[in-house]
Amino acid sequence: MARSLPSARAGRSTLRRCKNVAGDGTEGQLHDMKLGIPSLSPRRVLRNSTTPRRVPSASRKGRDRHSPRSRPGDPLASGGDALTGNAKSKEPRSIGDSLKDTLKSSDLRSVALICVTACFSLLVLQFVGSDETYAHFFPPKLFARDPYWVLRVRAWWVLWILISFFAIPATVMACRPGNRLRDCNLSFRGFAQHFWIYVALFALAAPVIWAVSLSPDFYNYYPMYAQAGRSWADLLMWEGMYAGQFIALEFFFRGFLVGGLSRYIGVLAVPVSVMPYMMIHFTKPWPEAAASVVAGLILGWLAWKLKSIWGGVCVHCAVAASMDLLALSHKGQLPWLHR
Repeated sequence: MARSLPSARAGRSTLRRCKNVAGDGTEGQLHDMKLGIPSLSPRRVLRNSTTPRRVPSASRKGRDRHSPRSRPGDPLASGGDALTGNAKSKEPRSIGDSLKDTLKSSDLRSVALICVTACFSLLVLQFVGSDETYAHFFPPKLFARDPYWVLRVRAWWVLWILISFFAIPATVMACRPGNRLRDCNLSFRGFAQHFWIYVALFALAAPVIWAVSLSPDFYNYYPMYAQAGRSWADLLMWEGMYAGQFIALEFFFRGFLVGGLSRYIGVLAVPVSVMPYMMIHFTKPWPEAAASVVAGLILGWLAWKLKSIWGGVCVHCAVAASMDLLALSHKGQLPWLHR
């Protein structure tokens, strides 16, 4: 009994020391602090443990997003396809496939639609709006003199200019998705703010018009309605129709072509519009046909810059009226000279 008592006491003291070291009570922590030993909390023990932590697995989308094959710019990741210029196929693309991709572009389709519409409008005007077509459907009466048959021929021409140069392109711009009628440079603000530019243009052109009007080729061609000087009524009716066709002409060349194409090719739409504009002047005296290139470039650039065709309409009407009056004066056919 005497020997077993000290051993029992030693066992109890050993058990108490183990509790102070390994247990989570405050007595063991205070004991370590007294001895100057830093204590480790259970969290730190787990954090500093060498046991590997369990990382949550990424989702399928995350694995695909971070996979090397999701980077098309990496030639190694894409299996070397990028080195051949085609990430989907190792074979080079044919011209036909490239053309198909190009034709799918909405911008190219819009440009093509504008060009096809312009060609169709010019074709209709050339063959439907001609004097021969009107004479075929409405020939002059043989035994009854019609003093206004020639004026109706000119009215037929003006009508088809309004249809070809205004109605058809305006319908296309209004109905085609992505195109807008206001893109045709119909703003009045730019014209009102820069009206003086068009006045200066007419002032510069006036001496040239007067000098050219002295040519027989000029005053024998104008007015395009030969009986415009017969009376005030003839002159006013003709000049009114003439001004109306200039509105349609400016809408077509400086509005539909310049405004519509400038959304896709910028200022290059101006020289594009000048080419067909010069071609419609081939039937007129050659100085006017040559001057149409300069006038088309200037008026086209101003319409593109100011987003307005109305200055060109005013200049055109003023120049046309001046040319008609000068031609009538050289021939002595002004209406106020008749009794």
